[in-house]
Amino acid sequence: MNSTEIAKLANVSRSTVSRVLNNHPNVSARTRERIETIIREQNYVPDAAARNLVGKQNKILGLFIIDVADDYDEYTICRSPFFYDYIAYSIDIANRHGYNQLITVVRKENIDDIDRLFRSKSISGGILVGDHLDSAILQDLVGQGYKMVLYNQIEKSCAPNVVVVNYDNFKCGRLAGEELVRRGHTRIAHVTGERDKLSVNERQRGLRAALNSAGLELDEAYIENGCFNRVSGGYEAAKRLLRRNRDNLPTAICVGSASMMMGVFQAIKDMGLRVPEDISLISIDGQDLYKYMTPALSEVTTSCEKVAKVTVTRLVELLERGRLEYRDYEISDAELTQRESVLTLK
Repeated sequence: MNSTEIAKLANVSRSTVSRVLNNHPNVSARTRERIETIIREQNYVPDAAARNLVGKQNKILGLFIIDVADDYDEYTICRSPFFYDYIAYSIDIANRHGYNQLITVVRKENIDDIDRLFRSKSISGGILVGDHLDSAILQDLVGQGYKMVLYNQIEKSCAPNVVVVNYDNFKCGRLAGEELVRRGHTRIAHVTGERDKLSVNERQRGLRAALNSAGLELDEAYIENGCFNRVSGGYEAAKRLLRRNRDNLPTAICVGSASMMMGVFQAIKDMGLRVPEDISLISIDGQDLYKYMTPALSEVTTSCEKVAKVTVTRLVELLERGRLEYRDYEISDAELTQRESVLTLK
C-alpha cells in the first residue's frame, strides 16, 4: 500500500493525500476525515525516511523507554535519575558516531509505536530499556528483522538482529549481601521488584548466594515484591513487609533498585522506626543525593555512562556491520559504597 493507492481509494489526487499526511491546512474537513479513515483501515504508514532521506543512509537511532505499569505515580520510569543520565549520555555517544536519537516513552496505549517507527524507516535501529516488554510483542519485533539492542530484557540474544546487554545483577546482589553479613546482620530482608524481571531475579540470587556462603538463609517471610521502578512501589512493599514481621523485624533491608530505596526509606520513617538504629539499609543502584541524606545511604553503585556506551556502540556496530558474531554483553562495573545507613552489630 502506498500513497497513490490511498488516493485512488479516496478518489482524490496524490497531492491531496500528501497534504493530509503532512498536516497542511488547505484540505476540507470532510476530505481529510475520509482520507484519514482509509489510512487507518489500510494500516498505512508513510515512509518518512523515503521522503526525507532519499539516497542517504538513515542515521537515526530509536531509544524506547518502556513504561507499561498499570498505575503511575509522580516518579514514572522516564523521570527517574537513571534515565535522565542515560538519555544525556546516549545522545552524546550517538552523536560521536554520527547518529541522532529519537526518544519515545512507550506505554500500553502507544506500544505499537515501536513497530510503526521501524516499519516507516524513521529509525535504522532501536534500544529498548525500562520495563520488560511483553514476550509476544518482543518476539514479533525480533521476527520482523529489526536491529535492536535489549538492555536488561532477556538473558541471551535470540536472533542475529538482536544484541543483548545486561548488568552483572548477580554481582550487585552479592556485594550488597556480603556487606550486610560482614556488619553482623542475620535477619536480612529484601524489598525488590516484579518476579518476572531478569534483573530482579538475578539480584536476589546474588543476595541469597552471599547469605548462603555465611551459613544463612533468605527467609521467604522477609521478601516483598513491589514495583521495581517506582518510589511508591518501594514504599508500599516496605510497609507490607514491616507489618507482616512486626514481632520479628529484620535488622537490615537490601533494596532492589534506587527508585524503590526512596520509598523504603520513607516507609521506615512513617512507621516510627529509625535508619540505621532500628533497620539498616543498602540499595542496589544509587543516586547522587544518597550521600546528602541523613543518614547517607549505602549502595552498590553501577555505571549509567557505561550502560549508555555499551548499548549505543553495540547498536551502531550492528547497523554498520550487518551482524555481530558476539551478541551478548554483561557489564560488571559494580562497586560497594559504604555510608552511614548500615549499622555494625556487635
